[in-house]
Amino acid sequence: MLRLLTKTRLVRQLVPATGSTSISPRFYAQTAGTGSQKPAEEPISNEPIKFFGSQAATWRAKDTRSGGSDESLWYQPYVISASLGVFLLYFCWLREESDIDQRLEGDLYEHVSGLEEVQLTVNYKYNKEHGLDTKEQEKRLAELGVDLGQLNAKLAAQ
Repeated sequence: MLRLLTKTRLVRQLVPATGSTSISPRFYAQTAGTGSQKPAEEPISNEPIKFFGSQAATWRAKDTRSGGSDESLWYQPYVISASLGVFLLYFCWLREESDIDQRLEGDLYEHVSGLEEVQLTVNYKYNKEHGLDTKEQEKRLAELGVDLGQLNAKLAAQ
């Protein structure tokens, strides 16, 4: 209903309120009294349409995008802020920890097998290509049981 009123208000703003019957048929259907009169035809011109001084120059894009400023209530930002605050207060401070929270505290490498080796291999390759230090990656790969000779041969083949 509110959108219908906004569109009606828009049409009233675009159509002059002079009471004349030469309103464009694009906005209103012609009545039986004006049906016998022909609308005045405007000559076709190749000149550019003037923007400044027209109603299009005063139209705000915000009104097209949001449907007008009349749709939002004055207290809406306060309600949304209070709801978000209560939500964060409960979930970040008042709620007890569950088993899912405790599992998320752990290391990701414990949950996904083989992830650490792949990550170290990618870091090792990047550091080697860019001439950076690879001692930490070599040390951890040796702890995981990866043969560096095979890894270097594999990287050289790519």
